[in-house]
Amino acid sequence: MTQMPAKIGFIGLGNMGRPMAANLARKGATLVVRDADAGRQEGFVREFAVADGSKANAFADVEVVVTMLPNGKIVRQALLDSGIADALPRGSLVIDTSSAEPLLTRQLAEELAHYHIGVVDAPVSGGTPKAIDGTLSIMLGADDEELAARAATVLSLMSARIFRTGALGTGHAMKALNNYVLGAGFVAAAEAYVVGEKFGLDPKLIVDVLNASSGRNVSTEAVFVSEVVTRRFRANFTFGLISKDVGIAAELADRLSIETPLLDQVHRALSDGGKELGMGADYSELVRIFERRADITHA
Repeated sequence: MTQMPAKIGFIGLGNMGRPMAANLARKGATLVVRDADAGRQEGFVREFAVADGSKANAFADVEVVVTMLPNGKIVRQALLDSGIADALPRGSLVIDTSSAEPLLTRQLAEELAHYHIGVVDAPVSGGTPKAIDGTLSIMLGADDEELAARAATVLSLMSARIFRTGALGTGHAMKALNNYVLGAGFVAAAEAYVVGEKFGLDPKLIVDVLNASSGRNVSTEAVFVSEVVTRRFRANFTFGLISKDVGIAAELADRLSIETPLLDQVHRALSDGGKELGMGADYSELVRIFERRADITHA
């Protein structure tokens, strides 16, 4: 593993970015941070005694920038429209940990190459709890092994496992495909759950049998147990986020001219759920939508 960079920039201090940046700070990294929410940025600067990245020239001696933002378009804006790319030194590296579009990531790399800035994609999996613990799984895509090694030095402070997925963009592709499989498993389990309810099966029994049988998946073992049967519906993953990721997978399949009827249906189900309840609603509430359509009521 290569030497830790003398200074790291971190852009995006939201639900995932804040605990990730906090792990870097606690483990001795010298940070410059920026967030679109000035209050959130100021709070982090005060709590961890790190540098304020409000002005682009704060990044003038940064060797590595980590981005954790909503999508690839915003990543591009944060780097190119803000003056940060102009301020970064030649030979610096951008590590995009966002859930972004693989093809946009490759376009960004082409643009940043004019500034002599390298790019790797390193989306994460594990949610906020693992971001807090520093035990995320990370999918690392890079066209250059030296860039991958530099990135891994930083990413190791926030992760339990780093998967080297291949060329630039493959990390983002793998993240989208993973979340498609997550979404498909949840939608299938939700449909089975509601059909069983309507037929008179006890909801808890449905989940217990699934989890002791071949139908179990991460959704039945975690989300259905803690959020659906309990009627809490707080899995901390919104319709907006999961439908975006599944949409990236669908767009990738379309670009590759691969027919994916199930992927398209899962994307539609999650997108429609977000339109009905709001993209900020928890995706586990898709069960409520299915129940309402089946005329199932709960006290």
